[in-house]
Amino acid sequence: MARITVVNLASVDLNLFVVLRAVLDEGSATKAAARLNVTQSAVSNALARLRILLDDPLVVRTGRGLAPTPRALAIAPRLSAALSALEELTSDLAAFDLATTRRTWTMAFAELYGPTLLPGLYQRMQATAPESSLRVITLDRMAATNAMELGDLDLYLGIAAAIPAAWRSEPAFTDGIVGIVRAGHPLAHRDFSLEDYLSIPHAHVRVTPERGGEVDDALARIGRTRRVVVTAPHYSSAVPVVESSDCATAIPRRLAKHYARTRGVEIFEIPLTLPGYDIRLHWHARVDADPGVAALRSMVHDVVATR
Repeated sequence: MARITVVNLASVDLNLFVVLRAVLDEGSATKAAARLNVTQSAVSNALARLRILLDDPLVVRTGRGLAPTPRALAIAPRLSAALSALEELTSDLAAFDLATTRRTWTMAFAELYGPTLLPGLYQRMQATAPESSLRVITLDRMAATNAMELGDLDLYLGIAAAIPAAWRSEPAFTDGIVGIVRAGHPLAHRDFSLEDYLSIPHAHVRVTPERGGEVDDALARIGRTRRVVVTAPHYSSAVPVVESSDCATAIPRRLAKHYARTRGVEIFEIPLTLPGYDIRLHWHARVDADPGVAALRSMVHDVVATR
């Protein structure tokens, strides 16, 4: 019965197979060495190691040079295909051109980051990668489909309660919480005292079970409460309520600045000690060397810095 040799690739120098392909193509150790720009002794050493590894002579000397053994002939097509695939993989990465790529990037982030991120990100894509496109998925879809682990997601912008070992991350920006009221509100253009703050109705945004309770937690610590008349899952729903009433709402500072520029609202400082938080970019370790993901991260950082 023929002996089956199982090779552990983790312990193998893949350059040995590059040498073998050159020897099989050239039929000569001298020509293979010239093609690879190495010495003939380096080729001979590589062949010696491969003979032990594959338990076969691989090539034998004849009057016309080095002739492949039957086993070498059998593996030659697969060897060529495998090495070509590896070369194509690395050449694709090296050849990435932001100006001509037609790549569709996929990001995930909470709804509240859309107004402050997407317009600027679109402008940068048009300026630097005009043939590319962007797809945004919800956090629910990211979690339900395991998108990061399966390679269906390039970047996640947000706060990860626990960062998996296979994820990488870097800071994007820090943010805090402020209040907004409508332009012309009776308390606009003044410093809010705690009594002022508690005297008006509130539109409350509960983003997730873990996020959105900062104001009420701070009030509970001093034995006070506020009157919440509307609770919504998104800031885009709460802001029109504020804009058309005497309600106030607590909102991330960056988003508040956006609405102060684009809607009829004004910002005020909430008279409580509230936590800040760090927003990070997250990606999977498998795309650490992906120039496309690196380019998208760079564009996001540019937008964040500009805003």
